[in-house]
Amino acid sequence: MQKNQQLSTTLIMGLALLSASSALATDMYLPALPGISQDLGTTAASVQLTLSSFMAGMAVGQLIIGPLSDQLGRKGFLVAGAVAALLASVVCAMAPSISILVLARLVQGLGGGACVVIARAIVPDLARGQVAAQAFALLMIIQGVAPVVAPLIGGVLVGPFGWRGIFWALALVNLAQLLVALLLVKESKPVEERTVAGLKGMLSNYRFVLSNPQFLAYVFTLSLAFGAMFSYISASPFVLQNQMGISVLAYSVIFGVNACGLIIGGMINRRLLLRLHPHRIMQTVLISFTVLCVILLVEVLFIQWSPLFLALLFLIVSHIPMIMANATALGVGVVRSRAGSGSAILGFMQFSMGALVSPLMGLGADKAVTMAVSMVCCALLASGCAFLAGRKGMPEMG
Repeated sequence: MQKNQQLSTTLIMGLALLSASSALATDMYLPALPGISQDLGTTAASVQLTLSSFMAGMAVGQLIIGPLSDQLGRKGFLVAGAVAALLASVVCAMAPSISILVLARLVQGLGGGACVVIARAIVPDLARGQVAAQAFALLMIIQGVAPVVAPLIGGVLVGPFGWRGIFWALALVNLAQLLVALLLVKESKPVEERTVAGLKGMLSNYRFVLSNPQFLAYVFTLSLAFGAMFSYISASPFVLQNQMGISVLAYSVIFGVNACGLIIGGMINRRLLLRLHPHRIMQTVLISFTVLCVILLVEVLFIQWSPLFLALLFLIVSHIPMIMANATALGVGVVRSRAGSGSAILGFMQFSMGALVSPLMGLGADKAVTMAVSMVCCALLASGCAFLAGRKGMPEMG
């Protein structure tokens, strides 16, 4: 009971800032993607690689740091990750070419990945069961502020300061993350609870989590739901600005309004968790999510009415917290003794999916169709994985 009391709202807010690396480092500069292409004299596909390299860095960073934090503790790696992200943001702001920008984004992702995986592992360190599920739900509500504010900030900054100014703003955010890591977060993995150090211990941790089929089913549910969302995130600047003729600032407003759905969905999920098991919520929401993605595909193929298109995007995004928060709580919960390694696999698969999806959104003449097809495929597969997880029985949440 004492552990649950240590997971205060203040700490959750700090963890939310640390785990918002992905949203801040992508959404804030989305409005500037077309401008980066022009300024550095490169193609849209090359600029998309700055998203892919960041996602790849996030994936690899989590895969390495997660099990190491099970062995050596959380705080030291958290501070190191925040420092790496800060330095990489400075390099991004001064990048003279697309190749340097892609490389700096990779390092930025590595640092951000360390922050994300450890922030997510700290929750099961300090809480379990329904309390942990509620904490993850609150985490996603607070995190939902980032994609609302980030594109608006990016849209405002890109005019007077250009895309480089956006990365200087990101550096300030990274500085705030470093201060949180240093001053607010305490070590949550006692020495007596750490696993055997070394490569053998790391492989043992991974073998433990990867041998749990229910954990793997939740991993794929989470990563595929993220794939659907990242299809929208990656394609939306080109769909809304280039195809629909919407201005940079208007795009930022639309993206921010859609991101409000993350907050709304998180609040609904938190209320539902008072009465329902997280798996039941997740599986039911996935059905609605899949139906909406199919309707979106029909809209872009046959209807092509902008108000309906934007309304569907808002509703789809609103479903994401009820899938991802619950899949995270359930997945990490079934491998709680190796929370860092479990969190690493969750994060690696999530951001690997983002790295895979992003360049695919550059294919095809009609980016809206490409986006919708990808979202439908991801939603269908996520629903199937959630069904398989449920066949093993719903995890104990007490």
